[in-house]
Amino acid sequence: MATAAACSTPQPLAPIPTQGTINRSITWVVTPDAQRSCNQALGTPLIGSRLACARLQGNQCTIYVTPPRDENDRQAIYVLGHEALHCFAGSYHYAVN
Repeated sequence: MATAAACSTPQPLAPIPTQGTINRSITWVVTPDAQRSCNQALGTPLIGSRLACARLQGNQCTIYVTPPRDENDRQAIYVLGHEALHCFAGSYHYAVN
């Protein structure tokens, strides 16, 4: 019962840094099925779908995302940048479930 309560309690959001230097090693995992790769890397699947995810462990961050089709694929480039921000700012929004 305590485990279920802990899962339903929202975690505090990490603030997005506004100044200073942050060092991270980022690995970009290119995958045709980002949702499947994220579910395997992060565990329990979300309710709904994921376009990508970032897994931050210490100073190591791994981004799982479908690659842009070309230099004009703005959505894929936005998603990659969004996940890169997680590598530096951690969790700055709540999960869907």
